[in-house]
Amino acid sequence: MSLPHPTAAANLAATATAFARWRDTTPVGARIPEALWSRAVELACAHGVARVATTLRLDYTRLKRRLTAESCAAVPPPSAFVEMTLDLPPTGSGCILALSDAHGRALRIEWTRPVASEVAAVARSLWEAAA
Repeated sequence: MSLPHPTAAANLAATATAFARWRDTTPVGARIPEALWSRAVELACAHGVARVATTLRLDYTRLKRRLTAESCAAVPPPSAFVEMTLDLPPTGSGCILALSDAHGRALRIEWTRPVASEVAAVARSLWEAAA
């Protein structure tokens, strides 16, 4: 288990202090200011909804709803594109094309005398089959 980054923990603590200060100076039942909600959503992107909701004493469902409504710009979406170069080794040596996926499936193709068009055709057909 990795320890949280000191700056991230400090941001969470500072936001908890801001929420406590707001609660101490505001009548019960008042709406939470958008600036505080924005900070909570930003922290939820980095730390998870449950941890932030507990630390800031927020309703889990409301925080989750706001997080879903806003995108987590800090968290990049998973990559849908993988660059594959087809630089072949010098003539006379072999070529190995090794592919694997997140599920542990693997494919290994070996050519003794590779031709760039053959490697490109195989790569293209594998790429199209995955789509």
